[in-house]
Amino acid sequence: MPEPTPSVGSSTAPEVRFSLPAVPANVALVRQALAGLADSLGIDPARAADMKIAITEACTNAVVHAYENHDGPLDVAMGVEHDRLVLSIRDRGPGLRPLPSEGDGPPLGFGLALIASLSDEFGIAGGRHGTEVRMAFALDGGDDAPPLTVWLSRDAAPPVRGVALTLEPGAHAAAVLGRVVSLVAARADFSIDRLSDAQIVSDAIAGAAGAHALDGGGAVRVAIDEHERGFDLVIGPLAPGGGQQLVRDTELPGLGCLLERLADELDVEPAAGGGEHLRARLASRT
Repeated sequence: MPEPTPSVGSSTAPEVRFSLPAVPANVALVRQALAGLADSLGIDPARAADMKIAITEACTNAVVHAYENHDGPLDVAMGVEHDRLVLSIRDRGPGLRPLPSEGDGPPLGFGLALIASLSDEFGIAGGRHGTEVRMAFALDGGDDAPPLTVWLSRDAAPPVRGVALTLEPGAHAAAVLGRVVSLVAARADFSIDRLSDAQIVSDAIAGAAGAHALDGGGAVRVAIDEHERGFDLVIGPLAPGGGQQLVRDTELPGLGCLLERLADELDVEPAAGGGEHLRARLASRT
């Protein structure tokens, strides 16, 4: 039997897609990404607070329950569908058995019940391929949206690597990436000045990287590799020559190229599937 097709909303793809290890420290990164998206959409702060509580509960459930004796991936998507903000959290654990329900079945756990109470719609699907939680929050005019669908793809679990973000074109890209990069810089103990540098680098990447994407779609793809002295932002895959062009695109009159001035190292590396990556290293200078 073919798998159901997810509903198509007012955006062709989720504005934000996140892939990251399901560990406690990464829940805050997801929350910050959502905060940036909510800001860019002009969502009321009280409503945004409900969204952040709900996504924190969903991610925490996955971190605590999905993987018992090994690391595993957490996939998060955030996007506008039919004038509502839809948040999806997917793990690749053994799934919920039995599935919680609001009817005659077993009661929802506290975390899932909280998500259901905060969101306008809530759904969950689970099985041997993992568990997916979806929740929807109506925006202006979203009252007539079709029912929220929840389904599990059966693709193989991706390898557990670092944090990876895909941001579709739009004003939200800088807001989301900036929030995430600022938190990573803060937990690397960057000074205030160096935090500001990281934010400027993030804004420059969000504004220019999509034009050089290998697939031509305009999405900004950034992986974050944390290390002892700071972190690397790995942008791409980019089209051949896109790394150097991206650096040149950040040039400002009288200041030169922002990436060259503020990054500790810049390297262009071949990408496994074709094209190239630009690696920008940001390290603490204290």
